Order: sequence, then C-alpha cells, then structure tokens
Amino acid sequence: MNVLREIAGGKSAVRLYAHRRVLRCTLMSATILAMMPLPRAMAQTVSTTTQDGTPHRPARAASTSTTTETSATQQGRTESILVRAQRRMQREKDSPSAVTEIGTAQVRQNSSAGNIVTLLRNAPSVFSYQQGIGMNEPVYSIRGTRGLEVASTFDGVPMQDLLYGGSGSYLSNVVGAYFTQYQIAGVSVYPGVAYPDHATFGTIGGTLEYHSLRPSEKFGLDVFGQVASFGTFTEGFKLDTGGMDGVLGKGVDAPRAMLQYDNEQTKGYIDYTPARYNSFEFALDKPYDDGQSMFQATVLYNTGSGLVTPEPIPSAYQQQNGNFSNYSPDQEFMRQNNDYFTLMLKDDTYINDYVSAGLTTFYRYTNSTTETYANPTLFSPDGGAGSAAVDGINPFNQTIAGFGEQSYYGYGSYFYQPGVTTYDGNALFNNSKYCPASVRNAFAAAGETSPCGYNYNISSTHTDTYGIQPRLSILLPTFWGIRNTIHTGALIAKATQNDMPTYLGISPQAQVYEEQTAYSGGYQRDIYTWYLQDKIDLLHNTLHITPGVTYQGTYSEDKQGYVYGGQVSAAATASAYCQSYSCAYGSYTGEKWDHNWLPFVNIAYDFDRISPLLKGLSVYGSAANSALYAPVSDYSPTLLGTVPSASIVHMYEGGVQYNTGNLSISADYYYQKVDRDFGYFSYQTGPYAGYSLYTNAGQRLMRGEEAQIKWQVTPNWQLFGNFSHNSTRYLKTYLADVTVQEDQFGYALRGDHVSGIPTWLAQFGVDYQRKNTFLHDDHLNVNLTGRYVGHQYTTTDLTGFENLGTLPGIPYKYGTYDYYSILSGSTVTSNSGGIAPYVIFNLDVNYDMPVKNIGPLKKLNFDFNVQNLFNTFYWQYKYQQISPASCGTFKTNPAGFTGFAGNAVSNYGCTAEYSDGMPGMPAFISFTVHATF
Repeated sequence: MNVLREIAGGKSAVRLYAHRRVLRCTLMSATILAMMPLPRAMAQTVSTTTQDGTPHRPARAASTSTTTETSATQQGRTESILVRAQRRMQREKDSPSAVTEIGTAQVRQNSSAGNIVTLLRNAPSVFSYQQGIGMNEPVYSIRGTRGLEVASTFDGVPMQDLLYGGSGSYLSNVVGAYFTQYQIAGVSVYPGVAYPDHATFGTIGGTLEYHSLRPSEKFGLDVFGQVASFGTFTEGFKLDTGGMDGVLGKGVDAPRAMLQYDNEQTKGYIDYTPARYNSFEFALDKPYDDGQSMFQATVLYNTGSGLVTPEPIPSAYQQQNGNFSNYSPDQEFMRQNNDYFTLMLKDDTYINDYVSAGLTTFYRYTNSTTETYANPTLFSPDGGAGSAAVDGINPFNQTIAGFGEQSYYGYGSYFYQPGVTTYDGNALFNNSKYCPASVRNAFAAAGETSPCGYNYNISSTHTDTYGIQPRLSILLPTFWGIRNTIHTGALIAKATQNDMPTYLGISPQAQVYEEQTAYSGGYQRDIYTWYLQDKIDLLHNTLHITPGVTYQGTYSEDKQGYVYGGQVSAAATASAYCQSYSCAYGSYTGEKWDHNWLPFVNIAYDFDRISPLLKGLSVYGSAANSALYAPVSDYSPTLLGTVPSASIVHMYEGGVQYNTGNLSISADYYYQKVDRDFGYFSYQTGPYAGYSLYTNAGQRLMRGEEAQIKWQVTPNWQLFGNFSHNSTRYLKTYLADVTVQEDQFGYALRGDHVSGIPTWLAQFGVDYQRKNTFLHDDHLNVNLTGRYVGHQYTTTDLTGFENLGTLPGIPYKYGTYDYYSILSGSTVTSNSGGIAPYVIFNLDVNYDMPVKNIGPLKKLNFDFNVQNLFNTFYWQYKYQQISPASCGTFKTNPAGFTGFAGNAVSNYGCTAEYSDGMPGMPAFISFTVHATF
C-alpha cells in the first residue's frame, strides 16, 4: 500500500496534506478514534460477549482498516490521517481485564420487557430482577455488591445518584431512568475497580459505561411499532439527517444530527402495576479540523409513571389469589411520576500526533412525585388483622399509618412544632365519609391514634446535578523501545436536592393536602476528582504495565430550617408551649469533607512473540482501591454519633485471555474485600426512638471465578457462554441493611452469606446468522439463550432473645429489655431454605428484508422475541417474617431477663410467622416491525 512505502521511506506525512477533500465514511470512522482515548472495547475482543461475532466498538476499528486500502490511493490526506489513527489505536488499547462488552444485538434481544439493568445479565457475576415491564424498580448486584454501590456513566458522564450512591435511596425514582435501552448502542461492564480513565465517582462494586446512539453518516428514517404480552405496546421513530453540508461545514466536517422518540405502555405482569414510559433524544455530531476533532451535543428527556409494589406480597395472599396477585388500588397503592432531563456538551480536539484534549460539561435534573395510599380499614389496633388480611397477615405499605407513627404528629408530640407542623389528621377526618366509624371506634377503644388522615401521603423531590470533565491524552515518542500513553483528567461536579416535602391526607379522591409535615431545607454534595494513568509498553509491546491513581474529595452538607433533633431557638424554648411540652424542632447544619487517594495497577503479558502456538494468549493481574461515600441524607441530626467515612474496597484480580479470531476464551479470579462497610440501625422505641445509628464497623468479602467463551464454529453458527461462581460473606457482626434491595435492616452476622446473591450464574446459547436466505441481501438471525441462576440465601427475623454479644454502637447488654427491643424483628440471613435454582430460556428471531420499488421504503425488519420461553415459574426475591404470635405487654420477666414486665411484646405487630415473595416474569412475547426509509 502506498502509505506504507511513504512511512518506510521516512517522508513527512505533512506532504500529504495537499488534498483538502476526503471521503466522509472513511475518514470519520478513523479520525474519531484518533482524537481521543479509545474505549477499552476496541482492545477487549477476548472478553467481549456480543453474539453477532463482532463487538460493538471493535466493529468501528475493523471498518476503518477495511476502507483504508480503497481510499488511501485516492486521497493522500485521508491516507495520512488514517495511518495516524490506526497507529494511535494500537497505542491506546487498554491492557486485558475482566471487562465485558455488550453490543447492539444483545440490546435488541433484551426486548421491551427488560431495561438497561436486565441487559447486564449478559455479563458474568451480574444478577438482576425487576417487578414490572420496562424500567420498573430494577434491582441488581455485581460480584456480590449491591447496585446501590455501583457507578454508571453515559458517554463518560456520571449518571448514578451522586448524593446517595448507585441508583439512589430506597424506592426513589424507580419508574423510568435518565436513559433507556432505546438510547444506547451498548455497555462496557467493569466489575470491581475500572481503569482510572474509565472510572467515575463513588463505587465499590464496579462501573457501567453505557455508550449512546450517535447520528448516522447517511440520511435515514426508522419507524417502528411493537405489540407484546400483558397489554404492552411500543411505538417510536429515529431520524438521521446524515451529513448536512452548509455554513457549519462541508464534506467530512459537515454536521449530522439524530432525533429519537419512543413511547411504551404496559399493564404489567403483576396485578395493578401499569406503567408508561417516554424517551426522547437529540444528538448532534460536528466534526472539525478535517474530521480530526469532534464536538457533540446530546439532549435526553425521559419520563416514567406507574404503580409499584413497595414490598413483596405475602405468600398467603398469593396462595389465595394467584402467584402474580397484588392488592387493588382501592386497598393500597404506591404511584410514581418521574421525569429526567440530561444535557451533555462534549468536545475532543486533536492537537497533534502526540497530544489530544477534551472537555465535557453536563447538567441533569430529576423531578419525582411519590403518592402512597392505604385504605383506613386495612389497619387495626396493635397491628391486628385488617380488612385485607389473609391468615391474619396484613399488607405492608409506606404510609405513616403503615409504620404506626401517626401518634408522632399533632399537639403535644415531639414532631409537633407550633407554626411549622400544625397537622392533626384525626381532628380533620375522623368524622368524614372516608374514615369508617368502625375504624374510629376500634382505635378509640384501644386508646390509640386512628390511621385516618395519615393513610395517604404525597411527596416530591427535585435533584440538580451539573459538572465539567477536562481530560488530556499524551502519547510520548518511543524511547529505547518503551512507549508511554498518559491519560489525565478530572471531574468537578455538584448535586443538590430538596428535603422531600411530604403532605398528609386521607384519600386521593378527597384531594386534601394539609401543611407540609416534612423538614425544610435540603442536601448538597460537591465533588472533586482527578486521575492520572500511564500505560507503559515494554519488550517489543508484549509487556504492559498500567499504573494509575485517583484522588477523590467530596464536601457534603445537610442544611435544615426546622428539623427534628435540630437546635431549638431560645425564643421557642421560652414559649408557653415548649414550657409545657418538650420542643424538638430547630435549625441544623451537618457537613463533612471526605477524601481518598485510590491507587490502581494492571500488569499484562502477551505471549505472541514467544511462539506462534501461543499467539492470542495473554495473562494479566490487577490491584486497586475504590471508595463509596455515605449518603448525604445520613448527615441528619437524628444520626447518633458522627457521619462515617467512605467505605473502601481492595480488589485483586488475575486472569487469562485467549483469542484466535474464531475462538475466544477468558477466565479470571477476583478477591474484593470491603473495609469500613456501612452499618445502619433505626430505633423504633425507647429513649432513642426516631434516631438512627450509622457506623463504619462492617467488613465484607467477595471472591469467585468467572469465565467466558465464544466459538465461531462456522460463518453461520456461533456458540457462546459464560459462568461465574461467587462467595460473599460478612467478616464481622454489625448493624446493616441486609438485603440487596436494601429494604430491610438488621444484623450482618460474622460468617453468614449475604442474602440475594446467587452462588452460581451461567449463560449459554447458540446464534445463527445467514444472508440471502429468502431474498438477495436479506439477513436472518436466530438466537437462543439460556440463563441459569443458582441457589440464593434469603433472610428471616430475630425473635429478640438471641445473644449476639456486644453490638457496635449499642450500649445495652444481653438479658435486658432494651437489648431485646433492638433485636426483636431485626433481619438476618437465614442459613436454611432459600430460593431454589432455576433456568430461563429466551428466543429472538430477527429478519432484515430489503425492499425495492416501493417509494422511499428501503427495508423492513421483523423481530419475534420470547422471554422465558417455557413459561418457567421462579422466585426472584423472597424472605421470611417472624413476629410474636401474641400482642400486648409482658406480664412478668422471662427467666433470666430483666425489665420486660409491662413492656410491649412486639414492636413490629402481632401477626403469625409468614413469608413474602416476588415472582419472576412469566413468558413474554413481543413482535416488532421496523420500516427504514
């Protein structure tokens, strides 16, 4: 090829700059790669799990080299730029690691029943489930760490909740998301600790690097519609302008744009869980400097609304009414209406062959409204059976009445503050048509506060997040055969949120919202992150050493005007009311600066030059630290003690990868130890009622093995699979949220397994592709995938009489009632039973049919997709509840115990022992038609 002779002859590439016009399709695919640090996906063909045989990101690199020969002899300038791009590509590759690439084919095969979280099942060690169709309260874990401990990015922009971590606080923003699977081209899954230039802020579980859909170089319009099970319908379009020659640029520098919209609505496979989602994306790519640099603008606006179940349904209710039954909205419901906006401006500038620079700015916000209702007849004094009880078991709901906290409000209670909280639901509604006389009389006879007026809540939050990300890449000249590729960059961001004003009432029909009963004020977090990474290539580019370091600093603040536990003003303290009753409301500011230095190193060796028989074989090892910071909401004055420092994970990982083109195999072992693990406990009764304890007393250990294989048996047939084995245990006894969903708190007992983490996970399948099957230039793809989920440990409750010894932060001793009241009803891992293993099969049949002589129509695409092909029933999530079978108070002290007489038998109700469960999705069938113009 001419360009090779030009370089071999030592001639300057500058001579080739005479030609100003180049081919857009050739140049853009290469120069985008040349101008900035390349995604690891270009190097990670070994660990890629895309099932079409060509990983999403590497496909672009392949097309670059393909077009080089066709254009290099025609365009001298193209020739020079492409060679530089390919040279930089080779230099910019990351060393091997356990990253998994998920591409466009797998996004399609995920179907509309799934979402950006269930898509992650294609990677080893990822377990996920959701309670509805689409993005409806997905929950997941990676290598035994919770999704709330995992970071995510969208084109490098942090998309996790920066105030809380991961996907945010429990039951917040669970319907919809900042981006959907219709807006992505794939995702890179980095378990453990990612390379510094791929990582983001606040994670001990890994980083999910989602890649956006970008405008095409050709004009096109794609219109699609789908009909599916459970009343699910989806429709939308994607419009690409192609290159728009004009004043903003011509040829390779011409801007191009994309507009995407879709609407999805479903009735849900669990009764009374309808949902609706809308997603909108506008993307603009503007190349410049003869296509060597790129400016990108991306706007996302997504909405989600629907009903969710705040807790799994009691098994007794499911046995009576069906596995997918749920309480009707006239009994109870939780509804969310959310909207998400994101604006990203990104620029990457090619300066010369050795230096490129970039800058990203972003802004995003969330508006979320949560509405919760429970019919007053569901409640009974002392937690007894209400109108919807089955076998004496009541539904659980998230209202104040559901927590039995209505007595905390009103005149004389410690939540009452004159002029701030004036709400008295009983006085307002006890004589209304929405509060039956039977309910009023029963609670009055028991001397308890009626739930009427406290059984309907509505609250809202608004979160703003904005920041900038500068970056610089330096490719030093080769010296003594040593090559250095340096990446450095920073993240400077701020996130703010109001303190969720909450209004109380009795019925959504009544539309009565009284004065704000929540605190006034809000949260904020400032983030300062900087990283430096150097990839050093030695021994004829066979030994690769990548050291790096990340500095993370964060300032967090909880600032309230009137808050329980705050500083009561002198004027309030002197008031007649506060003289008669204790006043507990006042102003408060909680703040903390936390920072960490987080090292990283990866060492890899390629055996290619040792022997031709070892070509494609590489080994690697990584060691790194990462940090997760305490949620800002825990800076509250109701927190006993100080806010804990960040949790730290120590990751050690080693593996081998082998790739011959037709056969790709990878395997690794990981060891991840979490120090200073967060522990949480909320006091329900006693002198500390309303207060919480948050500690750094915990330790967890995750370790296991992972493997992936992909074999291109023939040009048409591919076999693929992956498996993972995980052991996740607590190394200490401490207070903790003990479920992956973080919906229950209790005790992590030393040596116990973490619940909800499958011991074994596996995926296996076959993919068949064929062109010219029925028509010339058509394309048929059939994919059958099986997913095995191994045994999961579940949880149960303590009776209160267990002796766990000294508990961190708890001053009480075993044998006292205070010790009993803290343990009673607390959740721990159960070492018996659990969720049985299951296997789910999914089928996707996709057919591209070219169309000729029908106006502007160019192609039709038909997709037939079945999730859970054999309609297998399985439990996604399950746990056991133990409550004392009797109510009332202790008459005498149990033998060997003190302080029990006269105190409540149970703080958590009086129902019998029972279990709750969330079933997996039954067979889901969808049929989609795309028309391309």
